[in-house]
Amino acid sequence: MSKKYFIFIDGKKVYVSEEVYKGYWQITNRENYLEQVDRKNHLLFFSSYDKDGNFVDNLRDDKVDVEKIVETKILIDRVHDALDGLNTEERELIESLYFEEESIRSLARRLNTSHTSVIRKRNSIFKKLNKLLEDL
Repeated sequence: MSKKYFIFIDGKKVYVSEEVYKGYWQITNRENYLEQVDRKNHLLFFSSYDKDGNFVDNLRDDKVDVEKIVETKILIDRVHDALDGLNTEERELIESLYFEEESIRSLARRLNTSHTSVIRKRNSIFKKLNKLLEDL
């Protein structure tokens, strides 16, 4: 009389060969061992977040507005593309005023010109940038 082997599938007892039985338990024991190692190392299980069948919803962080981040990134890329459309003098003026935070008066002294001239150049560059941004 040979020994009968079975496993439970969907709550039903299914008879299998000895080879299938041993393979099944080898895999099951390996999974249990790896789960114990993960718990010992304080790793999180994805299954613990899937309480209601909505895994993605349970991981969502409502504090982060991904759409706003993407929109901002696109706008920044467009501004950089528009800045690439400026000539060297225009770009240096904008970089000095807005990236290096140099004052208009300080920039005017450095360029040996009046501050009103720097303001006019800045405003002209802004018009050009607006046009470049519209074209992008």
